Amino acid sequence: RLGLLALMAGGCGPTNAAVGTSRPRAEPRALEMAFRTPAGEWIHAGDLRGRPLLIFAFATFDGVSQAALRPLGRFARRFDDVAVLGVASQPDARMLLDPYEHALTPPFPLVYDPEGDVHQGTSALGAIETVPTFIMFDAFGVEVGRHVGFPNTHTLDRLREDAIDRGGIEDPD
Repeated sequence: RLGLLALMAGGCGPTNAAVGTSRPRAEPRALEMAFRTPAGEWIHAGDLRGRPLLIFAFATFDGVSQAALRPLGRFARRFDDVAVLGVASQPDARMLLDPYEHALTPPFPLVYDPEGDVHQGTSALGAIETVPTFIMFDAFGVEVGRHVGFPNTHTLDRLREDAIDRGGIEDPD
C-alpha cells in the first residue's frame, strides 16, 4: 500500500521524465510475457504474433492515462490490424482493474502482470517510469518504438507505421 501511496503522491512519474516518442535502445528480442484479465483469463504476447501489438501501460488512478483512452480507443477501432493491450502498471493492479474496466469500457483488453514485474520495472517491457507509456511491437514481437505521455492521433499512427515498415503484417516465410 505504501508503494501505491508513493505513486499517487508523486503523480504520474518523475517530474523530469521525458515526454515524447523514442526508438528502442536494447538489442531486439521478441516479447515473451503472459498477462491476466480481470476475469482470470491468460493473454500471451506470443499468441498475438502476426500483427503489430501496442501496449498501453497505465495506472488506474492517473488522469492522463484515463484521458488517453479516448484517442487510443479511436485508434483501436480504426486499425483492427493492430492488437492493443492495456497493461496496468501499478501495485495491486489485480484488485483495481475490474472496476476500472467496468467504469470506462475500453474497446481492447485490460490486463495485469500477476508477477508484479511490470510495476517493479523488471519485466520484458523494461522500466515504465511514467504513465501512460505506449510501446509498439512489430508482428514478430520486437519493439519498434515508445511514446511517453498523452498521445495524439498522429503519434499512434506513426508508431503503427513503424511497426508495419519493420515487417509488421506479413510473415517473411
